Amino acid sequence: MCARHILANWSKNWKGVEERKRFWACARSTFEAELRKNLDKLAQLGKDISNDLVNFNPNRWSKAQFRTSLKCDSVDNNMAESFNAWVLGARHKTIISMLEEIRKKVMNRFTKVITFVNSWTHDISPMAMLVLNTNVKKSMRVEISWNGDIGYEVKDSPYIHVVNLIQGTCTCRSWGLKGIPCAHAIAAIHHDEANLLESVCKWYKKETYLKAYKHFLQPVTNMKMWPKTLNPKVEPPPVRKMPGRPGKKRKKELGEVPSSGKLPKRGKTMSCSACKSKGHNIRTCPNKPPATSQGIATSQASASSKRSGKQKSHPTQAVQQSQSSEPSQAIVQSDNGNRKGANNAFKRPKVVGHGVFVSKDGFICAEQGRSISKVIKSGAQEKLISSAIVTGDLGYVPSKGLK
Repeated sequence: MCARHILANWSKNWKGVEERKRFWACARSTFEAELRKNLDKLAQLGKDISNDLVNFNPNRWSKAQFRTSLKCDSVDNNMAESFNAWVLGARHKTIISMLEEIRKKVMNRFTKVITFVNSWTHDISPMAMLVLNTNVKKSMRVEISWNGDIGYEVKDSPYIHVVNLIQGTCTCRSWGLKGIPCAHAIAAIHHDEANLLESVCKWYKKETYLKAYKHFLQPVTNMKMWPKTLNPKVEPPPVRKMPGRPGKKRKKELGEVPSSGKLPKRGKTMSCSACKSKGHNIRTCPNKPPATSQGIATSQASASSKRSGKQKSHPTQAVQQSQSSEPSQAIVQSDNGNRKGANNAFKRPKVVGHGVFVSKDGFICAEQGRSISKVIKSGAQEKLISSAIVTGDLGYVPSKGLK
Protein backbone atom coordinates (compact mmCIF):
# COMPACT_ATOMS: atom_id res chain seq x y z
CA MET A 1 0.00 0.00 0.00
CA CYS A 2 1.16 3.54 -0.71
CA ALA A 3 2.49 5.12 2.48
CA ARG A 4 1.57 8.60 1.29
CA HIS A 5 -2.11 7.64 1.11
CA ILE A 6 -1.87 5.90 4.49
CA LEU A 7 -0.52 9.18 5.86
CA ALA A 8 -3.40 11.13 4.29
CA ASN A 9 -5.99 8.93 6.00
CA TRP A 10 -4.16 8.78 9.34
CA SER A 11 -3.47 12.53 9.48
CA LYS A 12 -7.20 13.33 9.42
CA ASN A 13 -7.14 12.77 13.17
CA TRP A 14 -3.46 13.51 13.84
CA LYS A 15 -2.25 16.69 12.14
CA GLY A 16 1.12 18.34 12.60
CA VAL A 17 4.63 18.55 11.19
CA GLU A 18 6.19 16.44 13.95
CA GLU A 19 3.55 13.71 13.52
CA ARG A 20 4.32 13.60 9.81
CA LYS A 21 8.08 13.24 10.44
CA ARG A 22 7.54 10.41 12.92
CA PHE A 23 5.27 8.60 10.46
CA TRP A 24 7.89 8.62 7.71
CA ALA A 25 10.48 7.41 10.23
CA CYS A 26 8.22 4.42 10.94
CA ALA A 27 7.61 3.79 7.24
CA ARG A 28 11.35 3.82 6.41
CA SER A 29 12.40 1.61 9.32
CA THR A 30 14.16 -1.43 7.84
CA PHE A 31 14.20 -3.78 10.87
CA GLU A 32 11.83 -4.57 13.72
CA ALA A 33 13.75 -2.93 16.58
CA GLU A 34 13.99 0.36 14.68
CA LEU A 35 10.25 0.28 13.95
CA ARG A 36 9.43 -0.26 17.64
CA LYS A 37 11.70 2.63 18.66
CA ASN A 38 10.04 5.01 16.18
CA LEU A 39 6.56 3.90 17.27
CA ASP A 40 7.51 4.64 20.89
CA LYS A 41 8.65 8.13 19.89
CA LEU A 42 5.38 8.61 18.02
CA ALA A 43 3.40 7.56 21.11
CA GLN A 44 4.87 10.51 23.02
CA LEU A 45 2.95 12.96 20.82
CA GLY A 46 -0.51 11.88 21.93
CA LYS A 47 -2.66 9.18 23.46
CA ASP A 48 -3.55 6.30 21.10
CA ILE A 49 -1.68 7.99 18.22
CA SER A 50 0.56 4.97 17.61
CA ASN A 51 -2.32 2.52 18.02
CA ASP A 52 -4.27 4.33 15.31
CA LEU A 53 -1.27 3.98 12.99
CA VAL A 54 -0.77 0.29 13.73
CA ASN A 55 -4.42 -0.31 12.81
CA PHE A 56 -3.43 0.33 9.18
CA ASN A 57 -1.36 -2.92 9.24
CA PRO A 58 2.38 -2.04 9.02
CA ASN A 59 2.96 -5.21 6.96
CA ARG A 60 1.64 -3.24 3.99
CA TRP A 61 3.51 0.06 4.26
CA SER A 62 6.62 -0.32 6.50
CA LYS A 63 9.98 -1.52 5.15
CA ALA A 64 10.53 -3.57 8.30
CA GLN A 65 7.82 -5.99 7.11
CA PHE A 66 8.74 -6.14 3.41
CA ARG A 67 10.14 -9.27 1.75
CA THR A 68 13.81 -9.15 0.75
CA SER A 69 13.34 -11.18 -2.43
CA LEU A 70 11.93 -8.29 -4.50
CA LYS A 71 14.89 -5.85 -4.22
CA CYS A 72 12.53 -2.88 -4.06
CA ASP A 73 12.16 -0.78 -0.92
CA SER A 74 9.79 1.85 -2.28
CA VAL A 75 7.00 2.70 0.18
CA ASP A 76 4.94 4.96 -2.08
CA ASN A 77 3.33 4.87 -5.50
CA ASN A 78 5.44 7.58 -7.11
CA MET A 79 6.29 5.43 -10.13
CA ALA A 80 2.65 5.17 -11.21
CA GLU A 81 2.04 8.81 -10.28
CA SER A 82 4.96 9.91 -12.47
CA PHE A 83 3.66 7.91 -15.43
CA ASN A 84 0.19 9.38 -14.85
CA ALA A 85 1.61 12.89 -15.04
CA TRP A 86 3.68 11.94 -18.11
CA VAL A 87 0.55 10.96 -20.10
CA LEU A 88 -1.66 13.68 -18.64
CA GLY A 89 -2.16 15.44 -21.99
CA ALA A 90 -3.22 12.25 -23.76
CA ARG A 91 -5.62 11.08 -21.06
CA HIS A 92 -8.32 13.58 -22.07
CA LYS A 93 -8.43 12.46 -25.70
CA THR A 94 -10.49 9.72 -27.32
CA ILE A 95 -9.45 6.08 -26.94
CA ILE A 96 -7.51 5.61 -30.20
CA SER A 97 -5.93 9.06 -30.09
CA MET A 98 -4.88 8.51 -26.49
CA LEU A 99 -3.30 5.13 -27.21
CA GLU A 100 -1.52 6.43 -30.31
CA GLU A 101 0.01 9.33 -28.39
CA ILE A 102 1.14 7.08 -25.54
CA ARG A 103 2.65 4.63 -28.06
CA LYS A 104 4.68 7.41 -29.66
CA LYS A 105 5.89 8.69 -26.30
CA VAL A 106 6.99 5.20 -25.23
CA MET A 107 8.68 4.56 -28.59
CA ASN A 108 10.66 7.80 -28.30
CA ARG A 109 11.57 7.04 -24.70
CA PHE A 110 13.05 3.68 -25.64
CA THR A 111 15.46 5.46 -27.98
CA LYS A 112 16.49 7.94 -25.28
CA VAL A 113 17.11 5.39 -22.53
CA ILE A 114 19.24 3.20 -24.83
CA THR A 115 21.34 6.28 -25.64
CA PHE A 116 21.49 7.07 -21.93
CA VAL A 117 23.36 3.80 -21.23
CA ASN A 118 26.35 5.08 -23.22
CA SER A 119 26.86 7.86 -20.65
CA TRP A 120 27.35 5.46 -17.71
CA THR A 121 30.80 5.60 -16.17
CA HIS A 122 30.48 2.18 -14.51
CA ASP A 123 28.68 -1.07 -15.12
CA ILE A 124 26.20 0.04 -12.42
CA SER A 125 23.40 2.56 -13.05
CA PRO A 126 24.05 6.16 -11.90
CA MET A 127 21.25 6.11 -9.29
CA ALA A 128 22.64 2.88 -7.77
CA MET A 129 26.12 4.43 -7.71
CA LEU A 130 24.72 7.47 -5.90
CA VAL A 131 23.23 5.26 -3.17
CA LEU A 132 26.43 3.21 -2.99
CA ASN A 133 28.64 6.28 -2.57
CA THR A 134 26.35 7.58 0.19
CA ASN A 135 26.65 4.27 2.05
CA VAL A 136 30.44 4.35 1.65
CA LYS A 137 30.54 7.64 3.56
CA LYS A 138 28.32 6.18 6.30
CA SER A 139 30.57 3.10 6.59
CA MET A 140 33.44 5.27 7.83
CA ARG A 141 31.59 5.88 11.12
CA VAL A 142 31.05 2.23 12.16
CA GLU A 143 33.22 -0.20 14.15
CA ILE A 144 33.79 -3.70 12.76
CA SER A 145 34.87 -6.96 14.37
CA TRP A 146 35.64 -10.21 12.48
CA ASN A 147 35.09 -13.69 13.91
CA GLY A 148 37.83 -15.20 11.73
CA ASP A 149 35.36 -17.06 9.50
CA ILE A 150 32.51 -15.48 7.49
CA GLY A 151 30.81 -13.41 10.19
CA TYR A 152 31.28 -9.71 10.89
CA GLU A 153 29.98 -7.77 13.85
CA VAL A 154 29.40 -4.11 13.00
CA LYS A 155 28.60 -1.56 15.70
CA ASP A 156 26.44 1.32 14.55
CA SER A 157 25.16 2.95 17.74
CA PRO A 158 22.81 2.16 19.31
CA TYR A 159 22.62 -1.16 17.41
CA ILE A 160 25.09 -3.94 16.57
CA HIS A 161 24.46 -5.70 13.25
CA VAL A 162 25.73 -9.01 11.89
CA VAL A 163 26.92 -9.23 8.26
CA ASN A 164 27.35 -12.46 6.29
CA LEU A 165 29.19 -11.88 3.00
CA ILE A 166 28.61 -15.43 1.74
CA GLN A 167 24.83 -15.15 2.04
CA GLY A 168 24.80 -11.45 1.25
CA THR A 169 22.75 -10.49 4.32
CA CYS A 170 22.81 -7.91 7.09
CA THR A 171 20.53 -7.74 10.12
CA CYS A 172 19.58 -4.16 9.21
CA ARG A 173 17.87 -5.71 6.12
CA SER A 174 18.72 -2.69 3.96
CA TRP A 175 21.05 -4.73 1.73
CA GLY A 176 18.38 -7.36 1.13
CA LEU A 177 15.59 -4.83 0.54
CA LYS A 178 17.39 -2.67 -2.00
CA GLY A 179 20.04 -4.98 -3.46
CA ILE A 180 22.78 -2.40 -2.79
CA PRO A 181 25.27 -3.02 0.08
CA CYS A 182 24.48 -1.02 3.19
CA ALA A 183 27.08 0.81 5.29
CA HIS A 184 27.64 -2.25 7.51
CA ALA A 185 28.15 -4.57 4.52
CA ILE A 186 30.53 -2.08 2.86
CA ALA A 187 32.68 -2.02 6.00
CA ALA A 188 32.84 -5.82 5.94
CA ILE A 189 33.64 -5.88 2.19
CA HIS A 190 36.50 -3.41 2.68
CA HIS A 191 37.81 -5.52 5.55
CA ASP A 192 37.70 -8.60 3.31
CA GLU A 193 39.35 -6.58 0.46
CA ALA A 194 36.68 -7.73 -2.00
CA ASN A 195 35.33 -5.89 -5.04
CA LEU A 196 32.50 -3.62 -3.94
CA LEU A 197 30.75 -3.39 -7.33
CA GLU A 198 30.38 -7.17 -7.51
CA SER A 199 28.19 -7.08 -4.40
CA VAL A 200 25.56 -4.91 -6.13
CA CYS A 201 22.52 -6.84 -7.31
CA LYS A 202 22.28 -7.73 -11.01
CA TRP A 203 19.11 -5.64 -11.47
CA TYR A 204 21.22 -2.46 -11.41
CA LYS A 205 23.76 -3.55 -14.03
CA LYS A 206 23.99 -2.40 -17.63
CA GLU A 207 23.30 -5.86 -19.08
CA THR A 208 19.97 -6.16 -17.25
CA TYR A 209 19.06 -2.59 -18.13
CA LEU A 210 19.48 -3.25 -21.85
CA LYS A 211 17.41 -6.44 -21.63
CA ALA A 212 14.45 -4.41 -20.41
CA TYR A 213 14.51 -2.28 -23.60
CA LYS A 214 15.59 -4.82 -26.20
CA HIS A 215 12.04 -5.21 -27.61
CA PHE A 216 11.29 -2.18 -29.78
CA LEU A 217 7.92 -0.75 -30.73
CA GLN A 218 7.45 -0.84 -34.49
CA PRO A 219 6.15 2.21 -36.43
CA VAL A 220 2.48 2.25 -37.45
CA THR A 221 0.64 4.16 -40.21
CA ASN A 222 -2.14 6.55 -39.34
CA MET A 223 -5.86 5.75 -39.24
CA LYS A 224 -6.51 6.87 -42.83
CA MET A 225 -4.25 4.10 -44.13
CA TRP A 226 -5.64 1.31 -41.98
CA PRO A 227 -7.47 -1.52 -43.84
CA LYS A 228 -11.24 -1.50 -43.67
CA THR A 229 -13.04 -4.27 -41.84
CA LEU A 230 -16.47 -5.82 -42.39
CA ASN A 231 -17.03 -6.36 -38.70
CA PRO A 232 -19.71 -4.21 -37.02
CA LYS A 233 -18.50 -0.91 -35.62
CA VAL A 234 -17.91 -0.61 -31.93
CA GLU A 235 -20.12 2.27 -30.88
CA PRO A 236 -19.33 4.25 -27.76
CA PRO A 237 -21.72 4.04 -24.81
CA PRO A 238 -24.36 6.76 -24.48
CA VAL A 239 -22.92 9.90 -22.96
CA ARG A 240 -24.72 11.30 -19.98
CA LYS A 241 -24.01 14.98 -19.63
CA MET A 242 -23.27 15.83 -16.03
CA PRO A 243 -24.04 19.25 -14.56
CA GLY A 244 -21.22 21.75 -14.41
CA ARG A 245 -17.87 21.92 -16.11
CA PRO A 246 -15.87 18.67 -15.99
CA GLY A 247 -12.85 18.92 -13.71
CA LYS A 248 -9.33 18.21 -14.89
CA LYS A 249 -7.30 18.88 -11.75
CA ARG A 250 -6.86 16.05 -9.30
CA LYS A 251 -8.32 16.33 -5.83
CA LYS A 252 -5.80 17.61 -3.32
CA GLU A 253 -5.03 15.74 -0.14
CA LEU A 254 -5.93 17.18 3.22
CA GLY A 255 -3.10 19.54 4.17
CA GLU A 256 -1.29 19.24 0.82
CA VAL A 257 0.83 22.30 0.05
CA PRO A 258 0.16 23.82 -3.41
CA SER A 259 3.06 23.72 -5.83
CA SER A 260 2.54 27.33 -6.95
CA GLY A 261 0.78 30.45 -5.80
CA LYS A 262 0.44 31.85 -2.29
CA LEU A 263 1.36 29.37 0.44
CA PRO A 264 -1.13 28.87 3.30
CA LYS A 265 -0.41 30.03 6.85
CA ARG A 266 -1.76 26.82 8.37
CA GLY A 267 0.55 25.40 11.01
CA LYS A 268 2.37 28.70 11.64
CA THR A 269 2.29 30.48 15.01
CA MET A 270 1.51 34.19 14.94
CA SER A 271 3.81 36.61 16.72
CA CYS A 272 3.17 40.06 18.18
CA SER A 273 5.09 43.01 16.75
CA ALA A 274 4.73 44.97 20.01
CA CYS A 275 5.87 42.54 22.75
CA LYS A 276 7.60 39.99 20.41
CA SER A 277 5.80 37.05 22.03
CA LYS A 278 4.05 34.13 20.32
CA GLY A 279 0.37 33.21 20.23
CA HIS A 280 -1.24 36.58 19.52
CA ASN A 281 -0.84 39.68 17.37
CA ILE A 282 -0.71 43.38 18.16
CA ARG A 283 -4.50 43.75 18.07
CA THR A 284 -5.05 41.31 20.94
CA CYS A 285 -1.81 42.07 22.78
CA PRO A 286 -2.42 42.43 26.57
CA ASN A 287 0.61 44.74 26.90
CA LYS A 288 -0.49 47.09 24.15
CA PRO A 289 -0.33 50.75 25.26
CA PRO A 290 -3.65 52.66 25.34
CA ALA A 291 -4.46 54.33 22.04
CA THR A 292 -4.75 58.14 21.83
CA SER A 293 -6.66 60.21 19.30
CA GLN A 294 -3.44 61.51 17.76
CA GLY A 295 -1.97 58.03 17.54
CA ILE A 296 -5.13 56.65 15.93
CA ALA A 297 -5.11 59.41 13.29
CA THR A 298 -1.42 58.82 12.57
CA SER A 299 -1.86 55.04 12.25
CA GLN A 300 -4.88 55.44 10.01
CA ALA A 301 -2.99 57.85 7.76
CA SER A 302 0.03 55.56 7.53
CA ALA A 303 -2.18 52.54 6.80
CA SER A 304 -3.99 54.46 4.10
CA SER A 305 -0.71 55.52 2.50
CA LYS A 306 0.57 51.93 2.56
CA ARG A 307 -2.56 50.64 0.85
CA SER A 308 -2.72 53.29 -1.83
CA GLY A 309 1.00 54.00 -2.27
CA LYS A 310 2.13 57.19 -4.03
CA GLN A 311 -0.76 58.49 -6.11
CA LYS A 312 -0.01 61.18 -8.66
CA SER A 313 -2.53 64.01 -8.78
CA HIS A 314 -4.17 64.92 -12.05
CA PRO A 315 -2.79 68.09 -13.70
CA THR A 316 -6.19 69.81 -13.68
CA GLN A 317 -6.50 69.19 -9.93
CA ALA A 318 -3.09 70.77 -9.39
CA VAL A 319 -4.13 73.76 -11.51
CA GLN A 320 -7.35 74.25 -9.55
CA GLN A 321 -5.50 74.03 -6.24
CA SER A 322 -2.91 76.54 -7.33
CA GLN A 323 -5.50 79.02 -8.63
CA SER A 324 -6.67 79.61 -5.08
CA SER A 325 -3.14 80.60 -4.00
CA GLU A 326 -1.50 83.95 -4.68
CA PRO A 327 0.57 84.24 -7.88
CA SER A 328 3.44 85.68 -5.92
CA GLN A 329 3.97 82.26 -4.27
CA ALA A 330 4.84 80.60 -7.59
CA ILE A 331 8.38 79.32 -8.04
CA VAL A 332 10.25 81.79 -10.26
CA GLN A 333 13.84 82.15 -11.34
CA SER A 334 15.73 85.44 -11.11
CA ASP A 335 18.43 86.78 -13.42
CA ASN A 336 21.25 85.29 -11.36
CA GLY A 337 19.63 81.79 -11.51
CA ASN A 338 18.59 81.51 -7.84
CA ARG A 339 15.26 79.78 -7.14
CA LYS A 340 12.63 81.73 -5.25
CA GLY A 341 9.55 80.42 -3.57
CA ALA A 342 11.08 76.97 -3.10
CA ASN A 343 9.04 76.44 0.05
CA ASN A 344 5.79 76.68 -1.87
CA ALA A 345 3.50 73.66 -1.37
CA PHE A 346 2.56 73.61 -5.07
CA LYS A 347 4.43 71.07 -7.19
CA ARG A 348 4.32 71.67 -10.90
CA PRO A 349 2.57 68.75 -12.60
CA LYS A 350 4.16 66.76 -15.37
CA VAL A 351 1.83 66.76 -18.34
CA VAL A 352 1.99 65.27 -21.82
CA GLY A 353 0.42 66.95 -24.86
CA HIS A 354 -0.39 70.32 -23.25
CA GLY A 355 1.68 73.02 -21.61
CA VAL A 356 0.50 74.42 -18.27
CA PHE A 357 1.61 78.01 -17.74
CA VAL A 358 1.48 80.42 -14.80
CA SER A 359 0.42 84.03 -15.23
CA LYS A 360 0.17 86.97 -12.87
CA ASP A 361 -3.55 86.28 -12.33
CA GLY A 362 -3.30 82.46 -12.17
CA PHE A 363 -2.86 79.64 -14.70
CA ILE A 364 -3.61 79.37 -18.40
CA CYS A 365 -3.38 76.10 -20.39
CA ALA A 366 -2.19 76.51 -23.98
CA GLU A 367 -2.07 73.83 -26.66
CA GLN A 368 1.29 72.44 -27.60
CA GLY A 369 2.97 74.17 -30.53
CA ARG A 370 1.22 77.58 -30.12
CA SER A 371 3.51 80.60 -29.86
CA ILE A 372 3.16 82.56 -26.61
CA SER A 373 4.88 85.32 -24.68
CA LYS A 374 6.63 84.51 -21.41
CA VAL A 375 6.84 86.86 -18.41
CA ILE A 376 9.76 86.43 -16.01
CA LYS A 377 9.73 88.31 -12.72
CA SER A 378 12.99 89.74 -11.52
CA GLY A 379 12.52 91.85 -8.45
CA ALA A 380 10.09 94.67 -9.29
CA GLN A 381 10.75 94.53 -13.01
CA GLU A 382 9.08 92.38 -15.65
CA LYS A 383 10.69 91.23 -18.85
CA LEU A 384 8.63 90.14 -21.83
CA ILE A 385 10.09 87.41 -24.04
CA SER A 386 8.10 86.82 -27.22
CA SER A 387 7.94 84.02 -29.76
CA ALA A 388 8.27 81.27 -27.15
CA ILE A 389 6.93 77.87 -28.20
CA VAL A 390 4.89 75.64 -25.91
CA THR A 391 6.84 72.39 -25.64
CA GLY A 392 5.03 70.70 -22.77
CA ASP A 393 7.37 72.12 -20.09
CA LEU A 394 6.14 74.63 -17.54
CA GLY A 395 6.60 78.36 -18.12
CA TYR A 396 5.05 81.69 -17.19
CA VAL A 397 2.78 83.72 -19.50
CA PRO A 398 0.63 86.81 -19.04
CA SER A 399 -3.14 86.31 -19.02
CA LYS A 400 -3.50 88.29 -22.28
CA GLY A 401 -0.15 87.58 -23.86
CA LEU A 402 -1.05 84.78 -26.28
CA LYS A 403 -0.40 85.44 -29.98
